[in-house]
Amino acid sequence: MAGAIASENRRRSAQHAWWPAALTIAGADSSGGAGLAADLRAFAACGVHGTFALTLVSAQNTAEFRTAQPVDAELVAAQVHAVLDDMPVAASKTGLLLTAETVAAVASIAARRLPQLVVDPVLVDGAGEPMLSAEAERSVATRLLPNARVVTPNHLEAGRLVGRDLGDEVESWIEAARELAATGPEAVVVTGGRLRTGETITDVVIQNGGVRLLSAPRVETRNVRGSGDVFSAAICAELAKGTDVDRAIDRAHDLTARALSAGADRLLGSGRGPVDPLSL
Repeated sequence: MAGAIASENRRRSAQHAWWPAALTIAGADSSGGAGLAADLRAFAACGVHGTFALTLVSAQNTAEFRTAQPVDAELVAAQVHAVLDDMPVAASKTGLLLTAETVAAVASIAARRLPQLVVDPVLVDGAGEPMLSAEAERSVATRLLPNARVVTPNHLEAGRLVGRDLGDEVESWIEAARELAATGPEAVVVTGGRLRTGETITDVVIQNGGVRLLSAPRVETRNVRGSGDVFSAAICAELAKGTDVDRAIDRAHDLTARALSAGADRLLGSGRGPVDPLSL
């Protein structure tokens, strides 16, 4: 019987084209601009099937965050296992995990079966205020990052992970990125889009001990919602397709820059509107 099933599976595989799949573990933004929604749009823009595990439900729009309710950590884990038990997920990523219990649950799974994990450590809100407890932040740094292939904090989050203010000097970002890479990830990208000054946005990439800088012209727009999510999700999607890490980062950087430009002049809500990776 087992031989017949295996034969049938081989027959079906030969008949159908392979479709890469990726998994995001993230929260829902009711405005549809950030979090889970942004991740799934980026997956689609990269030609990857998106699956997800929901970590929280929020009430927010482009102008304000009102409230959020976390999903129980056991249910988050159950969603992840349900997807991984059935689908050929080739890469995964995390977004806002919110609670220490969820961080611990996801870290436990990551140590065993999350493929090519990209950690987008969402630690601060749009105003730079902390979103996680001190315990949850410590768990991200000590339990989740060692299981990641790529980590993509902005410079504020990188500072919280290493325990000091990094300021706006690229050299301090490089030092922090090296410290984070020493915990286990193959690559760390410290993004600079949160800096509100200057005509150029610079990201710092540390990979296998080497350092390089990625720069792009700053797009004059308030529509930046979801840009960090799109960047990390695009890296994840590229990894799912078999792209090397350095090229995945470069392609994600380019896609994010184009998504910012595509959404720059859109009027959607009274606050920070979303970037648009799907119009590319």
